[in-house]
Amino acid sequence: MKAKSTSGAARAWFGAAVVALLVAGCGGSPDSDPPPAAPDNASVLRVLAGSELKELEPQMKAAAAANGIELKMSYAGTLEMADRVNAGDSFDVLLPANGAYLSLALAKPALAREKLFYSRVALGVKSSKARALGWDRKAPTWSDVAAAAKSGRFTYGMTNPTSSNTGMSALFAVAASRAGKTEDLTLADVDRQTLTDFLKGQKLTAGSSGWLADAYLREQSTLDGLVNYEAVLLRLNDKAELTDKLAIVYPADGVISADYPILLLREDKREMYSRLIGVLRSREFQSGAVANAYLRPSNPDATLASSLPRDSVAELSFPNNLDVIDAVLSSYQAELRRPATSIYLLDVSGSMEGDRLVAMQSALGYLTGTTGQSASSRYARFQSRERVVLLPFAQRPGDPILIEFSAQGPHTAELDQIRKFSSALVADGGTAIFESLAAAYRIAAEERARDPQRIITVVLLTDGQNRDGMSLGSLKRTMDGQPQTRTFPILFGDADGGELEEVASISGGRTFDGRKGELVAVFREIRGYQ
Repeated sequence: MKAKSTSGAARAWFGAAVVALLVAGCGGSPDSDPPPAAPDNASVLRVLAGSELKELEPQMKAAAAANGIELKMSYAGTLEMADRVNAGDSFDVLLPANGAYLSLALAKPALAREKLFYSRVALGVKSSKARALGWDRKAPTWSDVAAAAKSGRFTYGMTNPTSSNTGMSALFAVAASRAGKTEDLTLADVDRQTLTDFLKGQKLTAGSSGWLADAYLREQSTLDGLVNYEAVLLRLNDKAELTDKLAIVYPADGVISADYPILLLREDKREMYSRLIGVLRSREFQSGAVANAYLRPSNPDATLASSLPRDSVAELSFPNNLDVIDAVLSSYQAELRRPATSIYLLDVSGSMEGDRLVAMQSALGYLTGTTGQSASSRYARFQSRERVVLLPFAQRPGDPILIEFSAQGPHTAELDQIRKFSSALVADGGTAIFESLAAAYRIAAEERARDPQRIITVVLLTDGQNRDGMSLGSLKRTMDGQPQTRTFPILFGDADGGELEEVASISGGRTFDGRKGELVAVFREIRGYQ
């Protein structure tokens, strides 16, 4: 049914949108947010959305407010959305990138759904590389892309399929195209070798599509392209810092598109839900905010951004069986992806005594599977072929322990070793953050020499400021000219955010705020970057 294209209420959002854009700040919160603590009143609509929609939040809030609706926005990946709603987190509406997984995974089906806009998951390929591969003249198949990745002729960044829709969409597009199916993919149809070949080209991983785009911009000299929403790729092309514009490549055998369905969870919010859809699908909103974000409108009367190709593309789909999705994602973690070395640098100084130490121990326990049986918790656990280094520190670096997970499970002894290590931690002494980081980077260098194909990361959890050992300046001098190890500091307690932000920046990582919500959620989110 066609949405109404004009109304005074729909037009009213424009003035409010200008105000919202002027006052909106750039938030530094994690992609996964706690549910809003809002009163359950008639004007509030609590929305859990995909993290890439943060850019549209000011416009969406302004449009809603002009129609008497107060949006309370939180963000999560698609798999986490299902887990949180099934666990009882209270939201009125979901707005994921793709509704296929949620239609299978939600314990209670949505009461209503309406698609708001679209974005194809595509390849952004450097124009020079597209010409060299001939992809500027003829679109490759996904098998062609996999062959180029296997041979080293095409390297790219992609989000982790277990935490982000773009990576998951690409993985299942490769599987579906190789099987020659646009729907009803079965486990027997999945060609693991083609998926392995495709993943050999992945040199950059991320937990969210937005962070992947930012990381590509910083590291563009080391990559040939990235997998992302066409909307994100076109916004990247607008960046002056981009040295080689991206050719947007849609593989000839099809893509999986994000269709952004808005899902109603509560019957008592149906009227407000319908009102919001009318606003967000109005011609004014879709020709303005939606087009400016390079999203494809659902309203046929809305204007399509001129940069978006008009040509039709074959549409592939997710498997319609949760067991198939789970099996492929589990294989991705355990068999298909490049193996990882994950170094955990853990503050056990005196200030960590009490609840802070308990929180850290709980987070480590979560990664061993002590708690949580949901899909997102299973994928966050330590995986086959992973090497885990645990390095405690106080006034000096402690003795690291290495736990190596073999290709075959169930890894009972290894997981027990981590649990015993964690339970034996005692908080005492000073804080030598940068001396300990230097020790972690030496371990990373040894791991890199041992296996250059590994994805190596450092997770730094500290609740204080550097009091002992070398300074940040000294650490930077020791890092100068050395290969960088992506570092993910977690802000906790009284940690110095400025210095930790600098560590993340120079290493190509990002900071996470462990002071908001549960530390377990932060550890889980970081797994998407490892």
